[in-house]
Amino acid sequence: MKNKLAINIDEVAVGELLPAQTDVPNCFVCGLENPSGLKLRFRKEGPSSVSTQFTPPKDWTGWKNIMHGGFHALLLDEITAWVPFGLWNERSFVTKEINIRYIKPVYVGMPLFIISALVEDKGREMIIRGRILDEGGNVLSEAICTLVRLSMNK
Repeated sequence: MKNKLAINIDEVAVGELLPAQTDVPNCFVCGLENPSGLKLRFRKEGPSSVSTQFTPPKDWTGWKNIMHGGFHALLLDEITAWVPFGLWNERSFVTKEINIRYIKPVYVGMPLFIISALVEDKGREMIIRGRILDEGGNVLSEAICTLVRLSMNK
């Protein structure tokens, strides 16, 4: 189910920015036209791996200066979706399940490195691992996400 890209994604070198998402300009996480959005951009880390960087603002606080757990889910869901979306130009899939492990606190104002990689492509389902890391590479939270390809016939 791989569609043709306007550019050949194989020509995007590891570490280079992937093309900005323009299909849904108001996406909260990656839409460039959402005035309240994060406007995140993503980098190719390999043939089945992407990354982004983000520093959570103070208004993402849950308890004291710790980032609210729901924002982990937001960031991990988005980074896992960018494997098929950004690398393979797939547009017809949804998140079926996301299982998150909170390992260490994430503090607001802390620079984060967020990465995902394909674990297994089962055809209709894709299993992708996402991780939120600190600047030292320590895993702060991680998720295993199951994405399901939708039928184009409906």
